[in-house]
Amino acid sequence: MDEIELTKKLIEIESVSGNETKILEFIADFLQKKSAKVWQNEDFVAGLFKIRNSKDQNLKNNRAIILTGHIDTVSAGDLNAWDKSPWQAIETSEKIIGLGASDMKGGLAAQFIAALDFIKEGNFKSNFDLWLVAVSNEEIDGRGSRNFVKWLNQQSGFSYKETFGIIAEPTNNKNIEIGHRGNRFLTLKFTGESGHASQQENYQKSALSKASSFLLNIDAIFNKWVDKYSNIYLRKPSLVPTSLSAGDKQSPNKTATSAEIVLDIRTTPELDTDFENAFNLLAKKYGFSWKYHSDPVPSTLVSENSAVIKNILKSADLTESSIMISPGATDQGEFVNGLKNTQVVVFGPGEWDEAHHQNEFIYKEKLSKYKMEIVDFLKEF
Repeated sequence: MDEIELTKKLIEIESVSGNETKILEFIADFLQKKSAKVWQNEDFVAGLFKIRNSKDQNLKNNRAIILTGHIDTVSAGDLNAWDKSPWQAIETSEKIIGLGASDMKGGLAAQFIAALDFIKEGNFKSNFDLWLVAVSNEEIDGRGSRNFVKWLNQQSGFSYKETFGIIAEPTNNKNIEIGHRGNRFLTLKFTGESGHASQQENYQKSALSKASSFLLNIDAIFNKWVDKYSNIYLRKPSLVPTSLSAGDKQSPNKTATSAEIVLDIRTTPELDTDFENAFNLLAKKYGFSWKYHSDPVPSTLVSENSAVIKNILKSADLTESSIMISPGATDQGEFVNGLKNTQVVVFGPGEWDEAHHQNEFIYKEKLSKYKMEIVDFLKEF
């Protein structure tokens, strides 16, 4: 089976987030038949190959390479907008069409076939553990990668001094994404005194007055953050209110005793380091309490001088102009922030503009080219 056939087989297994059991079982069976040592649960399938340049397969290794990607997809949406069933892999002379083709079943298939081709060639230059990992639920909350990292940290036999990796998210086979801003969604709560709204001074005592004061100063706060927390690669953080609720609609003549603001905050490493201190100072100044609306995702940044990037540049014949920042958050942070001494970047053959689109496709030429690049990437280690 080559990368084209494996991509088609993965597309034809429906795997909308929350419904990944069947595709995880397929991948586990595929890896077992290729002689990998396999671990599987509802969140991931991990296959391990021990790459050794000696006959001692039990030699403990201090390095690992992880090739990984998610196998869940978004919903297909309006089925009438698809030319064929989203789960019918259509192959033309140039493309493979189907849900998840670019995002990112094609990239994962090419990674796995590349690893198998690399192993088949043999003549390894060095020793490392090669992990092929398929994860679930990336489109929702990144649970699959998070729980794989947690699991790996708990295994006594896999303590690595260095870990390198590639996530095959779609980057058009030409961009290497070295990081992304973090996201922190916060709920701010303001409290005040209620009073009759016929008296102007009662507004000043209300929670809505405090919330309004904070919102009036949001741009000034943001500008200070830009000066203090900008990053040369991730650039500026952001601070955007997305929701405001206050008072009682059933009592229009009563001032608000409470008000809530929801914020979408995108962070840099500099802001992540100082975040709670910075926000506690704001809370004290503007009179609110705050909590996380959901689990925060820290920013992630891998040095452009890292070995993983140098090896991709060489194997894919790319220049440093291809190094960029991810437009949104990915699973990269789960690996870089969750494992010691880890360099994981995003590089894949899919078309970014095709992600989450009806009649999603991937170019066959890019898919096969990417497979060869991953083989060469592994040889660099």
